[in-house]
Amino acid sequence: MKHIRPVIGLLFFFVLYLWNFPVVFESNLLLGKFDWDLYTFHIEFLRKSYLEFGSFPLWNPYYGAGFPVWENPSSKFGSFTHLFALFVPSITALKISFVFYFVLAGLLNLHSYQIYNKSSNLTSILFVCLFQFSGYFFQKFYAGHMNQIHGLFLPALIFYFLYSIQNQKKLIVGLIIFITYILLSEGAIYTITQATFLIFFLSGREIFLSNQKKKSIFQFLLISCLVLVVLSFKWLPMVLFIFQVGRYFVPDQFPLQLSDFYPIFFGSSQHPLLSQSISQMQYRYWEYGNYLGQLPLYLLPILVFTKRKLWFVLILFIFTIWIMIGKGNWINPVTFLEQIPIYSLERVYPRWSLSVVFLYVWCLAEVIQKFSEAFKEKYKIYFFGMVLILLTYHTLDVRKMNTKFLHEIFVLKPPTLDIQNKETYPITVNSVPDYGSDSRMFPAITANLSINDIYENLTFYFSNQPFDSKDYHGEFYLYPSYQSIQPIEWKPDQFTFGPLPKSKILVFNQKFHPGFVTNLPDVTLCSWNGYLAVELKKETSSLVVEYSVIKAARSNIKKESRCLF
Repeated sequence: MKHIRPVIGLLFFFVLYLWNFPVVFESNLLLGKFDWDLYTFHIEFLRKSYLEFGSFPLWNPYYGAGFPVWENPSSKFGSFTHLFALFVPSITALKISFVFYFVLAGLLNLHSYQIYNKSSNLTSILFVCLFQFSGYFFQKFYAGHMNQIHGLFLPALIFYFLYSIQNQKKLIVGLIIFITYILLSEGAIYTITQATFLIFFLSGREIFLSNQKKKSIFQFLLISCLVLVVLSFKWLPMVLFIFQVGRYFVPDQFPLQLSDFYPIFFGSSQHPLLSQSISQMQYRYWEYGNYLGQLPLYLLPILVFTKRKLWFVLILFIFTIWIMIGKGNWINPVTFLEQIPIYSLERVYPRWSLSVVFLYVWCLAEVIQKFSEAFKEKYKIYFFGMVLILLTYHTLDVRKMNTKFLHEIFVLKPPTLDIQNKETYPITVNSVPDYGSDSRMFPAITANLSINDIYENLTFYFSNQPFDSKDYHGEFYLYPSYQSIQPIEWKPDQFTFGPLPKSKILVFNQKFHPGFVTNLPDVTLCSWNGYLAVELKKETSSLVVEYSVIKAARSNIKKESRCLF
């Protein structure tokens, strides 16, 4: 019962905060605005592969002239969201995953904060509520940036890591690996980069404070290597893939001013423009979204009473704000971070506000813990009562600010498509009618169509021909006769053909990827003008072409193998 009570208290505030959230689940048929279509599309492909083809989804032929799944950080393959999608519609699965991760992260944040900081139950609940009730996660939910809401796990990952440096507990190391896997499987690249940054500095602090520095250094290196080795099966192919195809981001041309920080964190809304209807907002302001409530603002001056051992955290907090400002001048740390490959991929530096909130709330909660320790035991009940009242006020305040536009999100009906596909495999189209921002992929996959759209900031220079183009010869055809060929069996990542003539090239209307293999050792896969192709040097009675993750992991660093004739 002693350990259950703080969990009940935390769930009470979660329910109080999310009481108006059921509006999100009113319909399974309405699509969300902004980037919801992109992530729903990925989930729908995984769902379609399993339920319609009984296929293990490794290659997505419906998107951008073919796309690897395991290597793609946006695919959510092997994630809890992916699991939910096997039982409920894709849109519902994404919504459920948000609530699931919100609660799971809350429990892990509560536990990790308590064991590392040795704080009271109330202070731990206070930390979790102030952090998770910030606008960051609900802004990402609104915009459909479903690969960023997993920043919810940032505190738990960091606190468990710091705790393990001086405490050898297998369960905690297991939780570190579990959280990192969630981040990888959900494509939470921004959270991983910021967590790496924070762990690097905070682990140095932890080692400096340790009485057994050599042991702490060894423990730090051991945990780091263990995490990387255990998760390399997902991390390594993903990194190789991203570095192979390239990653392109529009640089942040609008550095923040100091005057921007009040409206972002404590203003009447997450940002002045967010006081308007969502349809009138500019994209860029989605990246801030950190309304913390007026209460943390009023408590800001008490940071001067921060415990001495947290001075370093306070300095890191200020340093992270400096990063968040962006390229204001040449001495900004952003200039140096961009020289490191993983950080040069950051798109908008205000996304570092996630780390700013984490560090600020950490210091604030510890100051309140320090004040509680100053009270005599018989007066502590009054102090805790006052904190509970203030936390309730804070919950009502941020609920009003951060969920006031829920009813404006899931309002888009997918268009009715005129394109009819009678084949078992998808036929390629340029696009489908727009029904909202970036909303054209989900209805395409439900109609068994393949589209050329690429909306993942990956650099592709090739797109296949759509079926209404004069250069379209079918999804599978022979060169140089351009005779259309039908597969006798088709799965998203496996194509089976009957007898094929010699001295021809079998061309697939998808881009070449070195991860494809055939069932015949003497038959070569190659790139024909960027298309996936097979050189047929002799007649074949049966040919199977399939995508192999193992082959892809070994071949991603190689260049295209061009067809010889």
